[in-house]
Amino acid sequence: MKKQYFNPDRDGFHGELFCPIQDAYPGKALICFSGSDGKFEWSRMLAQVFQSHGLTALALAYVMEEGLPAQFYHVPIDPLEKAVKRLHEIGHEKVGLWGISKGAELALTAGSLLPGLVNAVVAVAPMNTVCQGFAREKGITIMPGSSWSFHGEEICYTSFGLKQFPLGHVLQKSFTARELTMYDLYIPLVKNPNPDAVIQVEKITGPVLLISSKMDTMWPSEPAAEQIIKRLRQYDFPYFYQHLSYDYGSHLFVPMELQLAKFFKGDRGQYKELSRKARMDSLIKTLKFVSRW
Repeated sequence: MKKQYFNPDRDGFHGELFCPIQDAYPGKALICFSGSDGKFEWSRMLAQVFQSHGLTALALAYVMEEGLPAQFYHVPIDPLEKAVKRLHEIGHEKVGLWGISKGAELALTAGSLLPGLVNAVVAVAPMNTVCQGFAREKGITIMPGSSWSFHGEEICYTSFGLKQFPLGHVLQKSFTARELTMYDLYIPLVKNPNPDAVIQVEKITGPVLLISSKMDTMWPSEPAAEQIIKRLRQYDFPYFYQHLSYDYGSHLFVPMELQLAKFFKGDRGQYKELSRKARMDSLIKTLKFVSRW
């Protein structure tokens, strides 16, 4: 199996391309990126999973690496645009995006901003609106603007409506639930988003796959996915779209094992094996989705 490295100075983006020995999906490639953890390691692990199933995958870093933003505040989508263009240039006719959590927000937003370049989107634990930015400084700090920017312009966002991150409330809720949760912080954004900040998913030029777990208490990904599906129907979206809602699992709904999963009830104890089966089922259905682009 082959790998190719890209760096911001030379290529305009930070990534690692994983090419399978036998390409089961000729002409197609998937760009993978993680969520608010910002871990490039997770993106690489995921890309390797897809590579092992015969799909070319590019692991992309967009935060937390050298030369990249250290916070989710005005993070430029431009490097992702460069990555998509590069994959097209080297012979991949169809390029899809796979993102989870904050990365799902990015995947859907980028897909809407790059019609004709992005040919499909897989959004795991998604969000239906562009959210306000934040930084991990002395805990978590709410930033005075959007999470994302594109071509030097801030992307319209839905505000938390708070001056400070409600750390005490989040800790109390998480302690009571016995798992990490920011559900209360994000549910108002899902239900009452700034109309101008709702992700214009109808502009994506290709199929859309949404994946969520009913046990996701980190943020309201299932209600957000339902809002996205409602919008696609409203606009008579011409491409295939689907929402896979699983009974088991957690916010970290990925087809691999992660240490952080133990912090979520849906991935431990009596739910551990049920979660694993659900996550692996989502991998099978994601590959089927790729085959029908």
